[in-house]
Amino acid sequence: MLKPYASAALLTLGFALHLPAAAQNTYFFPAAPAASFDPAVPTPEQFLGYPIGTHYTRTDQIVAYLRELDRVSDKVSFRVIGTTFEERPQVIATITAPENQQNLAGLQQARRALVDPKLAAPDYRKLPVVVSLNFGVHGNESSSSEAALLLAYYLTASTAPETKQWLEQAVITIDPLENPDGRDRASHWFDQNKSWPNPTDPLDREHTEAWPGGRTNHFYTDLNRDWLSLTQPESRARMAFFHEWYPNVMIDFHEMGTNGTYYFEPSKPFSTENDLIPRATYEVLNVHLAKYFAKSLDNLGSLYWTKEQFDNLSPIYGSTYPDFQGGVGVTFEVGSSRGLAQEGTNGVVTFPFTIRNHVATGLATVRGAVEEKDLYLRHQRDFFTSALTDARKFQTKAYVFGNAQDETLTNRFLALLLQHKIQVHELGKTVTLDKQTFEKGKAYVVPTSQPQYRIVNSLFEELTTFHDSVFYDVTGWSQAHAYGLPFAKQKNTSLVQGSPITAPKTLTGTVRGGQSSYAYLLPWSDYNAPRALVALQRAGVTAKVSFKPFRAGTSEQATDFGYGTLVIPVAAQKLPADSLFQVVSRVGRQQQVSFTGVGTGFSLSGIDLGSNNVRTVPETKAALLVGTGLNASEVGEAWFVASQQLGLPLSRLELSNFGRAPLGRYTSLVLVGGSYTTLDKAAVEKLRRWVQEGGTLITLKNASEWAIKQGIVKEKLLIPASGGWADTTATAGGKGKSVAARRLDFVAQEQEGTRAIAGSIYRADVDITNPIGFGLPSRQLYVFRNGTTFLRPSRNPYATVAQYTATPLVSGYVSRNNVQQIRNTAAVVVSKAGTGRVVLFADDPNFRHYWHGTSRLFTNALLLGSLLNLPEGPAAISAEEE
Repeated sequence: MLKPYASAALLTLGFALHLPAAAQNTYFFPAAPAASFDPAVPTPEQFLGYPIGTHYTRTDQIVAYLRELDRVSDKVSFRVIGTTFEERPQVIATITAPENQQNLAGLQQARRALVDPKLAAPDYRKLPVVVSLNFGVHGNESSSSEAALLLAYYLTASTAPETKQWLEQAVITIDPLENPDGRDRASHWFDQNKSWPNPTDPLDREHTEAWPGGRTNHFYTDLNRDWLSLTQPESRARMAFFHEWYPNVMIDFHEMGTNGTYYFEPSKPFSTENDLIPRATYEVLNVHLAKYFAKSLDNLGSLYWTKEQFDNLSPIYGSTYPDFQGGVGVTFEVGSSRGLAQEGTNGVVTFPFTIRNHVATGLATVRGAVEEKDLYLRHQRDFFTSALTDARKFQTKAYVFGNAQDETLTNRFLALLLQHKIQVHELGKTVTLDKQTFEKGKAYVVPTSQPQYRIVNSLFEELTTFHDSVFYDVTGWSQAHAYGLPFAKQKNTSLVQGSPITAPKTLTGTVRGGQSSYAYLLPWSDYNAPRALVALQRAGVTAKVSFKPFRAGTSEQATDFGYGTLVIPVAAQKLPADSLFQVVSRVGRQQQVSFTGVGTGFSLSGIDLGSNNVRTVPETKAALLVGTGLNASEVGEAWFVASQQLGLPLSRLELSNFGRAPLGRYTSLVLVGGSYTTLDKAAVEKLRRWVQEGGTLITLKNASEWAIKQGIVKEKLLIPASGGWADTTATAGGKGKSVAARRLDFVAQEQEGTRAIAGSIYRADVDITNPIGFGLPSRQLYVFRNGTTFLRPSRNPYATVAQYTATPLVSGYVSRNNVQQIRNTAAVVVSKAGTGRVVLFADDPNFRHYWHGTSRLFTNALLLGSLLNLPEGPAAISAEEE
């Protein structure tokens, strides 16, 4: 016999399928009389032609319905704020009283007094509370966007006095499709696989999406973890809109596993909360709202839970970023049907049932925000005032950042700061700080004493002290470390001068010295230099790369060129000199990099341009294995780097097609983390032979383990259980004593996180004379790590490209045992195999698209890997160390 929760859910499917619109309204809005809706406003069912909950609504239909509400009602304004990679619009419906609609810009201006402490305190009675309801950031958590339609309808059509009061006192923004591309990928799957009657078997095809599923966007990015880094167009458009309103209450609607009930905040006290945030956010504002959520679900008889899981720790999420902006962000999670109906431990969960729960809590959010309006408005004003107070107590008064040799990446980081409304000043004089030189006009200063102090702190600071050891996601999120730019902390504000910058620089590419009859040079230190190389090669230009530094030009205008400098000789080209100049000029403009034309190959110092240390770079023909069993995020990250950062065509080979893939057409092959058990012995032998014959294999995380265990390379792994080094054929154990079985109390399983590597940041030493390290500004490299692949430094002393230091932890949580395992191990190893090589990464260098420091290693491996011909060298590890 089913529990009441399950019984209510079971009845829903047939109920929703057959009842007319009025009955649907009764189901989704049980407290609202049928007569309280304006008949001039069409219900979603009337507009779509089917009852909500019986079909998965496409993104174009959702957009069209909100446009219709804008057309028929003066309470609604519809707006397109951006476009996705797949050309779908990102839209917002703003719902408020007609008189507010006519004065949205004025209301935004009046609310600036909440976020700018320099302005006089506002009259809170005259300000609306802003409620932001956001749906479907994970595209296959599909009930949320259906709920968005119903909530938009209710707020537009309801004639109840309470609703009228809400719209007078609040501005409500609805983002129905945070992830339009993922939403359509999921909805097409569910709609294509539904049946009549629908199977509730969890193993039915409808409930088991094909890889990669609809959770992520086009490049398989989890948009819910992109709020701080803003790597995707969806995130950047959403951030720009966020800062127009600074919502007081912001809800992110999600789904969890079918066996879950309903989750809302407050979160687990202290352990997953950020100490930068005032305690009132968690202990007062969240608790106040929770009472409204609980009552709404109690009225439905729906089960729920709070305070046990999910992080409120960092501003990377849509439900935590508002906490860093004086608002209250809340995650809603409903147990998902992942299809029209699915069996779970609570009975059969249906699609309409999950939608109804979200509708109930969505209305409860508006009710709570309006009834507690004064509390939320005053909190936001106090939040930004207290930010200045906290900044005065903080010992770091300013951050200086910038790399004069990489204006592109410096400018990108500046743009990120400005998107977060952070005050940034241009450095007014050249200074040396922490043994790093920052040049006037090519570096920037960020004061901590500003309203956005808490976001500034999050972008730059290290964090190694936590209240708990069990985390939902990453614990290191500093963007300053991720970008790999030189930066320094200052205990005074002497370098903060002039007015804040309002926009990033517009970089222009050129050819210094004009057309050359001999060669053009491009430093590899610029972030866009690899992209320029790809563009040149695709235009038919032969390019060379320097393996040693040199000084070129005239004695009056000499320039130092470092490791990896591109050399474009004029005489070696198929193109005429005039055409070559046109191509080089065009690539410079498009990629915003500056070439230098030289009239001689005789250098002022260092190697000459005809040296054997200036080697031709073969054009890269790269492939990436994809498919079931592989980490979709890592696949998307590698794909994104090739497509968006390099402009490099990347063939994505399905694992199932590997047997018939003509590997000879590829120079490089990438294997991300995941399972490769579907590759049989013949496939492994095919891969081994391709490497031996000159291919460049690039492996990430446990794909590196797989390559070692298959004997494709003769490197070794550390087996943490014993502390021993495993032979290439090892699958478990390694050397060392066996570990006796232990007994632990059942509840102790919650402490498994104490043995984790919880997405943290580490310091490594990188060989910048190795082609894999070309272009990096220094030997110090920050590496992100969230896996347990431990690589032994290579026996070949020239082959360990990057190695963790003896004290590697920089920021984030890691168990004491694991940090001991990590210290002095290899982060990147190049291993020779026949005439080819394998580049093994212990970690994911492209993590979430924003680890630009380490993604440079990955792009170098792709583009320059074929030039990695390692000398054998003396053995670096003694027999005793074996």
